[in-house]
Amino acid sequence: MQLSQEIETALSAFAHDNRMSEDEAIARILRERLIAEGHLSSGQEGIPPEKLNATNDD
Repeated sequence: MQLSQEIETALSAFAHDNRMSEDEAIARILRERLIAEGHLSSGQEGIPPEKLNATNDD
């Protein structure tokens, strides 16, 4: 995969800061984005956002 120099530099810094390989960094970034977009389950249980209200606000 070809990435721009800007992205390569940012990815390298992210991987270094998080003490992981660039492959691990890519996987982490993709996973977090896919969870945020609702395309991947986080595996965490809890109250779905649409059912949250003031009565279950702990």
